[in-house]
Amino acid sequence: MTKDIPLLLIHGYPFDHTMWFSTIAALGAKAKVVAPDLPGFGKTPVLENVEPSIDAYAKFLIDYLDENMHETVAVAGMSMGGYIALALAEKYPDRICGLGLISTQAAADSPEAKQARKEMIHKIREHGPSVAAEAIIPKMFANEQTASVDLKAYPEQGAEKAGREGLTWALEAMAARPDRTELVSSVTCPVLIVHGSEDKIIPIAKARALAEKCQKPLLFEIHNAGHATPLEAPDQVATALARFIKTSKESLPPEPNPS
Repeated sequence: MTKDIPLLLIHGYPFDHTMWFSTIAALGAKAKVVAPDLPGFGKTPVLENVEPSIDAYAKFLIDYLDENMHETVAVAGMSMGGYIALALAEKYPDRICGLGLISTQAAADSPEAKQARKEMIHKIREHGPSVAAEAIIPKMFANEQTASVDLKAYPEQGAEKAGREGLTWALEAMAARPDRTELVSSVTCPVLIVHGSEDKIIPIAKARALAEKCQKPLLFEIHNAGHATPLEAPDQVATALARFIKTSKESLPPEPNPS
């Protein structure tokens, strides 16, 4: 007999945990979901006196799991959340029984991407959080979804809640993250990769290449979806996560029978 394990969902930038609501609803009773707001987003304050880093977000989540008595989880992160999921797999492998990478990558920022983040930080500090949403919305969704008022509300409201401090902290953390491409090939637990066919931020070819590096890959390509797959195709993401949870649970050693 194997115990049930929670599914830790990590939101992306500039969202908060509400981006998962439709996916969680579609999952129903198939998973016990834990979906906190990262520091600086939603109702969680920015980490004080801590250098911005993806690893600091990961440590925050480990502390959160400890406080809520979750010893082992399957973790899935979207975009920036995927960077944090990779950090968890590297720094705390004994706490992870499944690694889910949704609309994300393992590579570090290119020099051009780092420069773009630096410029965005300057714009946010000068003009406020709305510029973050304005910049990312045209790239966030598949072409046929770009005009959706409901979808655009998620990055707009997420950026507003995060404010200058939360957004710039996250951008600095992402710019400083290390390359974790080789880590993926050493992960022994199941690795779920979910990616939209029309992702304008991270091309789907990168997801396919990442899957080839995994020992136990589960690759789900979602057609007619962009970068924000949990918002654009929550039912399909939920289907992938349900398979992921089942496979992650099966990978755990059985619990000893009570004598």
